[in-house]
Amino acid sequence: MEKMSQLVKVNPPRWKYLLCLLCVNRQEKGCQNIIRYTFQSLENGGLFKTNIDWEMNIYESGSTDLSYLDFLQEYREKYPHVKIELKTNPFPLDGFTNTHRMFMDLSQLEQNRYDYVLWMDDDIVVCKKFMENMHGWMRTFGKKSLFTSLYVCYPSFPSKISPQVHWANIYNYYGSCCTIFKPQLAQYVIQHFFSEVGKPDSKFRRCMEHFFPQHTTILVPRVSLVQHMNMGSVIHANNKQYKGHRSHNFVGVNQDPKFYLMK
Repeated sequence: MEKMSQLVKVNPPRWKYLLCLLCVNRQEKGCQNIIRYTFQSLENGGLFKTNIDWEMNIYESGSTDLSYLDFLQEYREKYPHVKIELKTNPFPLDGFTNTHRMFMDLSQLEQNRYDYVLWMDDDIVVCKKFMENMHGWMRTFGKKSLFTSLYVCYPSFPSKISPQVHWANIYNYYGSCCTIFKPQLAQYVIQHFFSEVGKPDSKFRRCMEHFFPQHTTILVPRVSLVQHMNMGSVIHANNKQYKGHRSHNFVGVNQDPKFYLMK
């Protein structure tokens, strides 16, 4: 209980978030690069004009050609106040080793530098006023959960807390389109990351189940604020395209769920 109480302690009035986005040059894998469209959606969702304090780390998986990320300079010039750090790698990584690299970085952060991490994919779209809604969720309900997600593609159920709050079994969680957790959790993930089975989101879930068995459920919003593009951008074995999972309760790119008004 003591380690959990440290993870859900009361935050200072000014919260700071670290957005961690993992990517690869999908053309080198025979797919379409769509990270530019993810940034367009983030921009349309108000990310670069929000008053919420945030920074972004982009974990590139060691692609040979990084020109697919040249568009990032446009955002740096257009929004010079925003900190976007591109973390490259000298040799190719896969989704597992690149994700492990992210958790290793998080485990070495100085204490209290960030309040929460948003673990995100490079093929997503978001709602209007995304950061304000995310922050509204976190300061009211998300902070009460071991971890939470703004992308819910698995079963969730109404809670007695609020009409906007659902609960979900941790064992059903998957999909790292927008998983939110305290950076301190990274130290537990890296201990068992390669010994746990499944994809990175499954490894994360199994680590949480291992180290925090007393937590069997998480709180999630009634509607998803993030959607997977589902454009067949992931290559599976035998060169077959897999369109991936998708949330069926996404609020929509032109909708503002007004979570920042929740009390």
